[in-house]
Amino acid sequence: MRRHRPLSPTLEIFDDGANRVRPRVIGIYAVLITANLLAWAGAFASFHGYPLLLATALIGYGLGLRHAVYADHIAAIDNVTRKMMPEDKRPITARSFFLGHSTVVIVVSILIAVAASTLQQRFPDLIETAAWSAP
Repeated sequence: MRRHRPLSPTLEIFDDGANRVRPRVIGIYAVLITANLLAWAGAFASFHGYPLLLATALIGYGLGLRHAVYADHIAAIDNVTRKMMPEDKRPITARSFFLGHSTVVIVVSILIAVAASTLQQRFPDLIETAAWSAP
C-alpha cells in the first residue's frame, strides 16, 4: 500500500494520522488565535470611530461562540470522532470542517452589504423618504 505524503509542511497539521499530535494541536491553535487577532485588528481599524459598530461586532462574536456549541454541531463532531477512532486516526481537525459553515455566513453577510450599498446608490430618494417618515 502506498503511503500518501502531505502536500506541504503547512498542510501537515491537517493530517489525522496517529503520529505527532502535539505539533498539530499547537499549529491549529496558532492559526485560530492568529485569525481571531487579525479579525479583531480589522474590526478595530474599521470601526474605531464607530463604537456602536464595534459593540455590534462584539455581540456578533459572542453569538457566534454560543452557536458553536449548539447540539447539532456537537453531534456532528461526535459522529466524526466516533467514525475516525476505529480507523486509528486522531480527529484533531474535525472541528475545522465547520469552516464551510462560517464561509457561508461570511459570504451572505457580504452579499447583504453589497445589496444595501447598491440600493443606497441607485435609490437615494428612498433614504430621504425613510428619514423623513421617521418619528
